Amino acid sequence: MRLRRLDTFATALDRLRVEDLFALAARPADADLHVAAREEAAREAAAAGRSDELAAAHERIERYVLALFNASTLQPGWMEANWGRPGTAADRAHLAGSLSDAVTALALEDVLAPEAVAELLGPWSALVDDEAVSR
Repeated sequence: MRLRRLDTFATALDRLRVEDLFALAARPADADLHVAAREEAAREAAAAGRSDELAAAHERIERYVLALFNASTLQPGWMEANWGRPGTAADRAHLAGSLSDAVTALALEDVLAPEAVAELLGPWSALVDDEAVSR
């Protein structure tokens, strides 16, 4: 199920406009809870022998975000061309981090507590089906 949900996520992600990505990368309501979920994910990835796999996934996400914003500096608008993509460098870095958290949740949902999966996935959960997290 884990790979299928990652595929579902990736497919849905590719269909979104860049502007919509920023809304889904909303900051967590409870930063301490989010940090705890990240720490749990790092521990569980190490225990499952999947730290390298997860690091590679995070690197792919960073490349994806860079490519997304480097794809074109000229975007069509309603009446005229809009120059550049939205967001500051900090916004883009936050987007990459938020996407990495979502990928972490999906890649480790078989070993993470459901609460940690939900915390790391956050608003990105809208891109995957509603199946219960399996353990």
